[in-house]
Amino acid sequence: MSLVFTDLDGTLLDHESYSFEPARPALDLLKERGVPVILASSKTEAEMRPLADEIGIDYPMIVENGAGIAWPQSGRSQASQTNQAYLKIRALLRDLPAELRPCFAGFGDWTLDQIQHKTGLSQDAAARAQLRRFSEPGLFSGSPQRREDFVAILDQHGLQAVQGGRFFTLMPKTSKAERMAELVAHFKARSGEPVKTVALGDAPNDLAMLEAADRGIIIANPSHPALPVTERERQGYILRSNIPGPSGWNQMMMHIVETGFI
Repeated sequence: MSLVFTDLDGTLLDHESYSFEPARPALDLLKERGVPVILASSKTEAEMRPLADEIGIDYPMIVENGAGIAWPQSGRSQASQTNQAYLKIRALLRDLPAELRPCFAGFGDWTLDQIQHKTGLSQDAAARAQLRRFSEPGLFSGSPQRREDFVAILDQHGLQAVQGGRFFTLMPKTSKAERMAELVAHFKARSGEPVKTVALGDAPNDLAMLEAADRGIIIANPSHPALPVTERERQGYILRSNIPGPSGWNQMMMHIVETGFI
């Protein structure tokens, strides 16, 4: 069987409008073929549930940059069971040295209006984005040296900072790639078949997932620097779109289907 793992912002969703409609033809084709589309985002479960419903999919989702998996219709959602990881991050931010404390501001520091302004989300969507369980997106405004000191403190506490398309996200030391491997094992055990994977993304926090997939696809995003060319891309396992956002997603997934990879 085949699985498609996809980032959202700047990949399946337009960077500005958050629309996925240009990708609808490829999404419909994958649905016809019974290929699960697994959302993998820095977004919260609360944000992703309505989007999955709108797309018309009901599969596990990788939430908050890979810090958790939200399972559908099963009561197994890690994201709804605990927010201890998030509370640990917020406590660490409060206890930072005085010179570092003003350098980072995240969703837990911003008002709903500020989150709307920084993300372009509606009020309801911004409120869902605040319902965090594992990670804290934000912006770092300090010098390179202070950023280095900040990251070192995170490391000492078992945390990491991951640069996404918009935000600098603080989270446990895990990744979308680790959750992808977990879900591949889940679907393989359930189906008894080998599993082929396609992964799509646009930002540094997607790179490990793209590298781990049988076929990775980098979606063009002119709003930030292009991802580096890796050895796996040189070997032909990673492709790039020349069209950004959901139109590029549609183009590349149509190509993947037409070439018979899935």
